[in-house]
Amino acid sequence: MMESTNDLDVIELTPTSPTAGIAEDCPSPAQPEVLDVIDGPLNHSYQPVVWHWFFLKEIDKTKRIWKPFSMLDSVALDETFQLLSEGKIATEEAIVKTDGGRYDVDVSRRLRTAIYWEETPLSVRRCSWFFKGSLETRYTPYDEDMAEKLEEEYHNSLTNSLWRRVLEFPLGNKIMFQNPNVLLDFSNYGPVDDWTQVTEGQIRPLIVKRGIDGFDISDGEKTVIDHLIFLVHGIGSVCDLRFRSVVEVVDDFRILSFQMLDTHFPTAVAEQRIGRVEFLPVSWHAPLHGDDTGIDKRLRPITLPSIPKLRHFANDTILDVLFYTSPVYCETIISTVAHELNRLYKIFLQRNPTFEGQVSLGGHSLGSLILFDLLAHQPLVSNQEPGDDILDEEAVSYVSDLNDPTVEEVCQVLQLGEHLVKFQREQFTFSDLLLLSEEDLASLGLPMGPRKRLLTYLRDLEIRRAKLKQEDGNIPAHDSTVSYTIGLAGTGQPSISYPLLDFHPAAFYALGSPTAMFVTVRGIDCLGEDFVLPTCPKFYNIFHPYDPIAYRIETLIDVNMVNVPPVIIPHHKGRKRMHIELRETMARFSADIKERFFESFRSTWSTVQNLTTFRSSMPPGYEEESQCTDDLDTSNSDESAAAEKPAAVESVIRCIGKLNGGSRIDYVLQEAPLESFNEYLFALTSHVVYWESEDTMLMMLRETYAGMDIHPDK
Repeated sequence: MMESTNDLDVIELTPTSPTAGIAEDCPSPAQPEVLDVIDGPLNHSYQPVVWHWFFLKEIDKTKRIWKPFSMLDSVALDETFQLLSEGKIATEEAIVKTDGGRYDVDVSRRLRTAIYWEETPLSVRRCSWFFKGSLETRYTPYDEDMAEKLEEEYHNSLTNSLWRRVLEFPLGNKIMFQNPNVLLDFSNYGPVDDWTQVTEGQIRPLIVKRGIDGFDISDGEKTVIDHLIFLVHGIGSVCDLRFRSVVEVVDDFRILSFQMLDTHFPTAVAEQRIGRVEFLPVSWHAPLHGDDTGIDKRLRPITLPSIPKLRHFANDTILDVLFYTSPVYCETIISTVAHELNRLYKIFLQRNPTFEGQVSLGGHSLGSLILFDLLAHQPLVSNQEPGDDILDEEAVSYVSDLNDPTVEEVCQVLQLGEHLVKFQREQFTFSDLLLLSEEDLASLGLPMGPRKRLLTYLRDLEIRRAKLKQEDGNIPAHDSTVSYTIGLAGTGQPSISYPLLDFHPAAFYALGSPTAMFVTVRGIDCLGEDFVLPTCPKFYNIFHPYDPIAYRIETLIDVNMVNVPPVIIPHHKGRKRMHIELRETMARFSADIKERFFESFRSTWSTVQNLTTFRSSMPPGYEEESQCTDDLDTSNSDESAAAEKPAAVESVIRCIGKLNGGSRIDYVLQEAPLESFNEYLFALTSHVVYWESEDTMLMMLRETYAGMDIHPDK
């Protein structure tokens, strides 16, 4: 029987009508619910549906899915929606910060826009009704008008017991209201009353869901931000083997930090002594390969047509290493990273005016080398307070002054007062300093750190003066060229102008870093114990034991650290992995067995000696055998000492230069049990493991909150 209600075509189903057999004719995941509920009593009281806001998210640039906002964000969006609907706020005022302030949602236009990075604005939707296919795992929300009509008809059906009917909506949707628990969408099915013409492969009806029960919805991010960490990616536009961008991996890295805070800092979280750590991605790959540089356009005609995907991967990813060593593109990369850091920091302060925490930096692979070079070339500011993050323009005015400073002023700025007497003894002027090479400074007795600091300052000062003169019109504009700064050996480092950062980082985390290798290739055999990052007091070199790109830093500071293993990062569950403990136990057990064997041998030989009555009657070869026994004793002692050497030496280590305030620098992750079977098989994955490593995240959080005197629960 057909009737029309509220401009909807209604088909009432009877037990004898063809559509009554839908459960048998069209099997679907909802079929068991049909059989269980259809003949039972339908005692349901109507409860208004809960509306929740969802946003469209792009996955791999080929797929889009709808994801729910957090409860905190959804409530804020709905409050703004209600105010806008009632006319209490203007359209341009209907902007809501979501996702911890990283996105803005325009409620009137239903658009979600990224704040810190470039991203296509995508739709948001106020949702209450959803659908999905029988083989799909995610629900898709109906549009808001359709959801309101469905809710209206659901209310009508529930209050008047109008079930077993199909409603045809104006937009073509055909929704069957079988009972309160079973609703199906036949929009793509064809005529719903022609069950005798079902063809093989017929599309199954869509499953309809009311409300947000069953969705994984978080409570929302804490509003208080304790610390800010910028993360710089390595080579290429993707950061892991799942081909995710730096924005995606940092998103998961941030979520990992929430989990680690909840599981390892529960007391501090419960007492509200900590909020959260914000992680923001820094991208430099797109500007390098953009139209401004034209590098991709230049590479295209010289690239061979064979194996195009592999060659595109090489041009887009591997060549980034060569670009950074190029005097033409190195400054582009450095300038891009510095500009992005300053831009993101400025935006962050604007959106978080009450932020009082510190800032740290993290870099993966080549990104860590970029940050290392940038931090190594930051000038020291004598009148800068340790707690200040933003550099005062007057404090760095010395780099833009065209007048020559005195040698005393240079030593004061660079904190080289203890070496001033060496320059005064030679009667050096500032002009003389400009003529000194690294070999000259080394002959004066300046350690590696101070002389590198002085050479960097002099070079940057000359470059800035040249730019100032050019801006004043004293020097005609010309194509900039970048020269190399040659070390005592090697290819050297591009001599470029390193921009100033608007903040002083509290710590620098290098993940899978090739920094030590690049420094060595530049001809620097040893950084020296006096080497520091002028504006960054802490430096942590974190790596996986099988990472082929990672290198140690401590041995570059002190060659005696070669035999000292890096610090093992504790497992996030509070102990060493079982296979590592087993391996160490077996090593100690083997050393103990050898010691017992040689002790028994010595005891036996001593007994034989005591049985000899007269020394003159001793066998001729006794002296040699005795010496052999002593050698075995010495060898055994050496092996036992070697077994205990790492722990003993590590306990003696107290100060390793000034780079990390004298503390250890190299930290190694524990390999997984499966990885220990074959190092080569997992070499590639070990270089990108940091983005998903709970141990790495826990160490960063531990070091971050240690400065606030907050420690993980034991």
